[in-house]
Amino acid sequence: MAEEKQNNFLVKIDKVRKRSYAGFMLLKQDDIVVALNNQFYTFGEKKLTEELKDIKKNNEKAILTILRENVFFDIVVNNSLGCKFLTTNNEETEKIKTDFAKKENYDLEELNEYVAMRDIFRRYDVFDNSNSLLAGIFPPAWLAYNRKWWVLLLFILMSFMLISINIFMFLLGWVLTSVYCYQAQLNLLFSFSMLEGKVFTLKFAAKSIDEAHKTVRYLDPKSKFLFSKLEEPQTEDENKDENKDEKKNENIVNEKQEALV
Repeated sequence: MAEEKQNNFLVKIDKVRKRSYAGFMLLKQDDIVVALNNQFYTFGEKKLTEELKDIKKNNEKAILTILRENVFFDIVVNNSLGCKFLTTNNEETEKIKTDFAKKENYDLEELNEYVAMRDIFRRYDVFDNSNSLLAGIFPPAWLAYNRKWWVLLLFILMSFMLISINIFMFLLGWVLTSVYCYQAQLNLLFSFSMLEGKVFTLKFAAKSIDEAHKTVRYLDPKSKFLFSKLEEPQTEDENKDENKDEKKNENIVNEKQEALV
């Protein structure tokens, strides 16, 4: 069967090559490519690679829907993945197709790109992967918004030092800092998180920061965020207490039920 025709399988990542686009997008082994631009994709590896290369050639972007550990999430791509693939069997494909039909999809213009970083304690930083004008207009407010308090304190101390020396030096320093913060703001945020022991975990697209937090929580039920509308995840101690309660309830005899001898 030609790959231009629909098949009865999806493609699954077998191996992520070093320095590949899939590696840059933080994709993993066993991730399944489910849809391209919200269309269930069963056209095979060759056709997928061709379409993604055309997207790069035309300087466009596309939505690629990925399934990881029974969780769907979207990524915005502009290149072919450059990795080795396997295929799903008929049973897997049909189940994924049924689950995908329940997923809420959005157009490319409705989505924002996010980058998630985490530490060993599963504390996450989730960043909007776009430049903010606030970083260039008023860097202290941008630092406060991103809760980088120690950097903000350092910035204020340096500003007072420059004012005490010369007002023009302060103004020059402010302009240079504003330009630098605007141009390098994402790298700065990533660097601040790495200093806190966090590493890159996930690149994905979502409609809002709240939806982004939900996606991370689905993938990692124990994920924690500094500020989020989500409830705090259950700790291991709480799970143990629940299991103990369940065992106690199992040992309680209901007097209304007949005893079986």
